[in-house]
Amino acid sequence: MFLESNFTELFEKTDNHCKELLSLAMENIPALGEALSYETFDDLFATESNQNRAFYIEQGAVGHEQEGKTLFHYDEGDIIGLELVEGMPRPKFYAESPVVLRPYDRDALWQAAMENTEKARQWGDYLLAECARHSAVIASLDTPTDKASLGFQTYAAGETIIEEGTESDSVYSIVEGHAEVFVRGIKVGEVLEDEIFGAMSLLTNSPRTASVVADSRCLVMVVPRHQFEIMIKTHPRICMSLMENMARQIVALNQQITANHNA
Repeated sequence: MFLESNFTELFEKTDNHCKELLSLAMENIPALGEALSYETFDDLFATESNQNRAFYIEQGAVGHEQEGKTLFHYDEGDIIGLELVEGMPRPKFYAESPVVLRPYDRDALWQAAMENTEKARQWGDYLLAECARHSAVIASLDTPTDKASLGFQTYAAGETIIEEGTESDSVYSIVEGHAEVFVRGIKVGEVLEDEIFGAMSLLTNSPRTASVVADSRCLVMVVPRHQFEIMIKTHPRICMSLMENMARQIVALNQQITANHNA
């Protein structure tokens, strides 16, 4: 993705991270035939045969237009068409120069994304990153604000990212760095790069059940509650698998706490 103005180093970092996660999520998912070459097109999804498809961009750039305004362009390494949800406003996707697109059946793609917990987690990571990327687009179109509004915060080693017992307002994922998880001062686990944390208490509207402390300098992606709720509504199957995965993590943490107390 790229912007026609206000392009920043932070946005570039967000964009690269998003594409890396998408590439991982797309592994071993078969395309719907060979890649398609277009010289130009005015509205990709106006064609009936394309309305149930998603397209991975192999070459070129595709403009995203909403209500007559071009907001940004998708480019190599992006996927378009996932956001076409029934009942929601449909953006217009256009190309003014040659592009190569790899087609996917949208329903088959989501079915493959739900094939197992690991694949679902990969797609969940990507969708959260995509939320942050769109936040960066919104921030670039508005007046400058603090860094947290762009979807990222930086923590030094020893700083608390999440404090046990506090209210939940965001979901997090570490882009760079490493953190440790503590319950009542006892270390019960760790958080590695690209892992999602903080979602369970937000989903259950309960206080944080553990503290997460940076073990090294961490760049953390922050997804506010309202954006996470939008993702739940538009991709409920992915979020269900994420919740199942988080539930298993909680069981493992509880077992570790019990073992520590009995030691």
